Amino acid sequence: MDHPDDQNLKPEETASDTRGESSTLELSNVKRILAVKMEKLDAHYTSITPLGKGSFGEVHSARDTLLGRDVAIKSLKNQYRDEEEIVDRFLKEARGTAQLEHPNIMPVHELGVNDELGVYFTMKKIEGENLKEILARLEASTSLYLKRYPLSRLLEIFLSVCNGVAFAHSKGVIHRDLKPANIMIGEYGEVLILDWGLVKLLKSDDGSDSGVQLRLEEFDEGTSTLDGAISGTPNYMSPEQAEGNVEDVDFQSDIYSLGAILYHILTHHSPFEKTQLRKLLERVKAGKFTRPRERRPDLRIPRELDAICMKAMARFQVNRYRSVEKLAEDIRNYLAHKDVSAYKAPRFIRFRNFCRRNPVKASVTAAVAVALGLMWMIQFSILYGEYHGDLRDGRYHRDRGIELVEQAKGRMASLQALRDAEMQKKKSPEELRQGDELELMVADINRHFNLAIGYFERIPEPFRKRKGPIELYTDVIWEQIEFSLYREDYATARQWLDTALVRHADMSSPLSHEARAYTNEVHRRIEGHGSLKINAAENLDEVVIWPYVEDGSRLVQGDPIRRGKSFPLEMETIRKGSYLVWITMTNGQFLPYPIHIHHGEDLELTPVIPDEIPSNLAYVPAGTFIFGGPLSRFYRQHELYVDAFFISRTEVTIGEYLEFWTSLESEQDRKHYMSRIRYHRSERQYEDAWNADGTLSDERLHEDFPVVGITHEAAEAFCRWKSEKLGRTVRLPSVQEWEKAARGVDGRTYVWGNGFDAAENLTLTKYNLAGKEKYPYWAPPGQFKRDVSVYNAYDMAGNVREMTSTLLPESTELYQLKGGSAATPENFLPCSNSSDTPVVPSDVGFRYVVELTK
Repeated sequence: MDHPDDQNLKPEETASDTRGESSTLELSNVKRILAVKMEKLDAHYTSITPLGKGSFGEVHSARDTLLGRDVAIKSLKNQYRDEEEIVDRFLKEARGTAQLEHPNIMPVHELGVNDELGVYFTMKKIEGENLKEILARLEASTSLYLKRYPLSRLLEIFLSVCNGVAFAHSKGVIHRDLKPANIMIGEYGEVLILDWGLVKLLKSDDGSDSGVQLRLEEFDEGTSTLDGAISGTPNYMSPEQAEGNVEDVDFQSDIYSLGAILYHILTHHSPFEKTQLRKLLERVKAGKFTRPRERRPDLRIPRELDAICMKAMARFQVNRYRSVEKLAEDIRNYLAHKDVSAYKAPRFIRFRNFCRRNPVKASVTAAVAVALGLMWMIQFSILYGEYHGDLRDGRYHRDRGIELVEQAKGRMASLQALRDAEMQKKKSPEELRQGDELELMVADINRHFNLAIGYFERIPEPFRKRKGPIELYTDVIWEQIEFSLYREDYATARQWLDTALVRHADMSSPLSHEARAYTNEVHRRIEGHGSLKINAAENLDEVVIWPYVEDGSRLVQGDPIRRGKSFPLEMETIRKGSYLVWITMTNGQFLPYPIHIHHGEDLELTPVIPDEIPSNLAYVPAGTFIFGGPLSRFYRQHELYVDAFFISRTEVTIGEYLEFWTSLESEQDRKHYMSRIRYHRSERQYEDAWNADGTLSDERLHEDFPVVGITHEAAEAFCRWKSEKLGRTVRLPSVQEWEKAARGVDGRTYVWGNGFDAAENLTLTKYNLAGKEKYPYWAPPGQFKRDVSVYNAYDMAGNVREMTSTLLPESTELYQLKGGSAATPENFLPCSNSSDTPVVPSDVGFRYVVELTK
């Protein structure tokens, strides 16, 4: 890491060259870019009144005196007007929307900037309601709305939305945040799509890796827009958006969102029920929702629309409509009483639709039907022929699917070997090639098995209960379940199991004894319960086992499930998940020993316990842990083994560092290892943190603050000095050691759990206003009690970023920094995230590792 003196950038360089901090975009620069005159808002806009607010922006109604019309003015909230990434996204929304000229897309009139609102743009003002409000009133059975918006009218609105989205797709543009709240219905029937703030242009950089933070005010609703690695609104976003797979988001993602809107239209409810955000995202990723007809049987939803909705919301993109036009075509065919591609209607339904379309022909057909009744033997012969044909075709696709499953297993083994051999996040060309081939194989397997099921289900009723069709049908379902379990896709396995039970009921076919036994076995494998055995160990007196349970955004200890002093201590059945084994040592000290029971794992643990735990050190046992992952900048998710070590429970303070610094005899060393600090960006020079006699040079500093503003070389010198004092090897932690000490063994996203809520005041970061008011720059160690790891190490999420001994990939000079600080936003907080450059105010400190005596 460079010395702070090397960071004296010119003013025009700081916005783009300092990757470690969130730069600002001055209004003057925006003015220059837009080439507009800076003027007061009321220069030609009057009667300005608020209309509404969102997560980042706000909308006002105004009168344009130059053109004599009412307009809507959209701008950013005051606190975001200097955030570069958010301003860039706002400009992108304005320009992107303006370039999509279509009757069903909100037109943009003007883009400008002024002192009162910052950057803004004006739009057509529509008097009316959004689709979300209309559906809410339909759910409340408001009589006026029930008359005004029958299902046919709602489907016309939906077709208008499809028209607008299809036009955007023709221009290579994806909306990514389609939902009822973004569809405005005017007083005279206008249908307009709003809010193109998450628009993505295919084959271009959409900025998905920007520093815009994940902010959500209504976690339980699932209707607010997420931004950042995960973009969209949870209840309407596609599984690939919920996974955060930016490269996988394409036109099919919008088709999924259109399907979710259609679901809301049909049921008057959003697809996923109200729950905590993380659980909601997991259900979206798994495609775990109740189909429309089952959700609202009282509304008598037509089977055709139910099937159209389910196809649009298919979990895998390959199974959805290939284009918005195909989706709209099925809706139009339904309205015209024609066959839809998503649903193979029974013969009598197709005949009824034919009669509706052709009443004259239907009359003639009815007359002829009497004569045709005499030919029932011919009809029986035809049905028998169909039975044999469907049975033959179904068996072919089943056999072909089984062949492909074996090929896919071989490809999965080869691909896993490639992944295990590579730590870096970037995929090699060979891995990408094999991954694409595997994805095509899986899609082909699903296609063949689905075709087989389709053929078995269309077997005529008189032959459906025969032993052959039932056994073949059951065999296909079991093959799908086994393949899902092999891929560890337990959500899909559960869906197929549920499908088997429902379809067996539909076919009036009870499960055999063997099938019921297999069903019970599959349930057990899906649940993934394991076992635990703790053996006797040196220095071990007693253990108490606590499960970790979710409490909002945090993982907290639940009620203890086992306590014992006799070993081995065994639990034959234990739920998969994260646990804390609280150990009482023979010397009376306590030791947290986190474990994670993986799916179906039988864990045998023989704890390795030190003779004693030195003061102010946390013990991290040897073993595997989950390293890297989606939020890591450099590393993919791996399970790694790390030897045991001690780590300092707090960051090194100024007082601790001064003890080392004052021991230096060389003036050159004292100068080289001095802490040099910048408090504000406006300050171009760094200040010495203390005087020659070791007294602090600024009243803003205290000896119990973490030391910052030192070089990596100075931190290493401190560790050498500490080694001499302790008689043990002291050094900076590696990235792997730091990450295990912060997140434990269960792969949690943050030190405290898997969620982040700024309102909970969990740690000291840039946007923690309450924390910043008390501690503007740094806080003494341990002030934020929830920022503590499972090993009792404090401030590993916020306060100051921390040095490691691991270089940045492909660098010979810069070392990785871990954690966030009072000067960085929330995207620095995930345990797997790494950064590089210091920011202002100075925010990089360190903690150290003490190696165990061999």
